[in-house]
Amino acid sequence: MLNAVGKLGRLGRWLVLPVVLGFFGLGATALQAAGVADAPVGLKDQFGAVGGLATESVARQVAIVVSAKRLRRLKAWETALREIDAEVSIVRVADVPRTAPTEYERVAETLRKRLPPDVPVLIDLEGVWAATFELDVSVPTVLIFAADGSLQGRHAGMFRKSDFEALAADFQTEAQTEAHTEAHTEAKTEPAP
Repeated sequence: MLNAVGKLGRLGRWLVLPVVLGFFGLGATALQAAGVADAPVGLKDQFGAVGGLATESVARQVAIVVSAKRLRRLKAWETALREIDAEVSIVRVADVPRTAPTEYERVAETLRKRLPPDVPVLIDLEGVWAATFELDVSVPTVLIFAADGSLQGRHAGMFRKSDFEALAADFQTEAQTEAHTEAHTEAKTEPAP
């Protein structure tokens, strides 16, 4: 578990994480309760702009997290998301493998060369998104956050046409919830006859 300089190696972190989560009582219930407030902040994209999920109330937000080596796999998910809701706010996160020392500028330069200028991708050098939401970054993971900031849905893997219905259902569920809340609020504000 310890490497040559006495730090936890990559495997060691994964072996220790379940123990730490269990010790503090942060098992599956904490992950289910995770939301926008738990999302990492302060990461920069390839252009140097600090980005992340909006903390103020927005209709819906989506984060797509994947290894920097597999960024091309985001496109199918993003296309499906835009088909469901063209206005949804999407945050793309590239998890940089920690197998060798990597500097932000080197990763940013590579992304600027390979991606269109209108596609910002946050660069996660420390794996904070993966650790916070317990993600396997070898495949894309789509995290859908509701307007109240709660984690509404989670989809992982390569996008398949069969995933579209489940993805759309997460969006439909929130739309139905918002409509119900608005109807309930209006019913309370109407004077009784």
